[in-house]
Amino acid sequence: MAQDETAQVLAAYEVGEVLALVPAGGTAGRTWKLTTPQGEYFLRRRGPRTSGEARLAFDHGLRAHLVAQGVPTASALRTLDGQLWLRRPEGVYELYPFVVGRAFDSQRPAEMENAARALARFHLAAAQYRPTGPPETIAQYTTLGFSAATSDRLDDPLLQRENLLAVRGLAANPDEQALVDRFLTRVDEQERHYAGAAYASLSGWVIHGDYTPANLLFSLLGEVVGVFDLDWAVPGVRCRDVGDGLYFVATLPRHIDPSDIWSLTDAAQFDPERCTRFLRAYQEVAPLAPAELDAIPRAFAGRWISIRLEGMAKVPARERFRFFSRQAEEPLRWLDENWAGLRHQLR
Repeated sequence: MAQDETAQVLAAYEVGEVLALVPAGGTAGRTWKLTTPQGEYFLRRRGPRTSGEARLAFDHGLRAHLVAQGVPTASALRTLDGQLWLRRPEGVYELYPFVVGRAFDSQRPAEMENAARALARFHLAAAQYRPTGPPETIAQYTTLGFSAATSDRLDDPLLQRENLLAVRGLAANPDEQALVDRFLTRVDEQERHYAGAAYASLSGWVIHGDYTPANLLFSLLGEVVGVFDLDWAVPGVRCRDVGDGLYFVATLPRHIDPSDIWSLTDAAQFDPERCTRFLRAYQEVAPLAPAELDAIPRAFAGRWISIRLEGMAKVPARERFRFFSRQAEEPLRWLDENWAGLRHQLR
């Protein structure tokens, strides 16, 4: 962040002289740790897809509700004129009190289980949230430039089909085309079993939308002390968040660079024991109905396709197909082959 930009942003807040401003990562948006004589703060600039007025109002209303319900998250600090966000030509800024914590330790199974329980508590609290304004459609894939279509839900199969057809046009040979065709076949299945009435029967929750270790903080004892980045928190189906947790928290430990989109979206390896422990920990707090458990592989498939589609917009055009295709089918095939056995462990 340029010095003059920093000064202009922080002039809108009563925080005092800037002693240090350190980048804190981000791929869609940007974040910084700010130190002043008054304390430490977390400054963030949101991504453009989640910066509409309705999205901001929903997000900040949900944050206030969650804080009131005891969920470990933070409400934004107000500007001098009483606003919870600051809109500038380069983007929308938010300032938060800095929360002390550490990153997820994948070598400690208790932290994985605590992340599952924290997700369940988030769902129970968020389900009581009643937004005051109208909903805003979700611009999930618009940054790709293939389509400007939006949806009222995450991972909409109709939008995925439209964008996958454009990805197929990037394929350089029949094998690459065949790969995309297999994804299109999966989207056909999603349209039949994870859309319309089938999807509506699972809905009624407010979900986090990006439940990954990058958005969690832990205490030294391994308790969750922070659940952050609610940019994609929307009404939806909670099995989608549970699929996130299984993939980002309960897979085999690996190094992830949270500022590198390639690292963030590499194919991870599911582990049956870790997945079972995560699911059982979630079930202790907010049991999933049988239909929700059955829908987890479809929820994850929709999420995985979105991960690869959305991430393509963050790499050079010449790298887009390679980004989408690398180990693209491995997590989906694992669930195809192993979900029935894993599901059986929960009976």
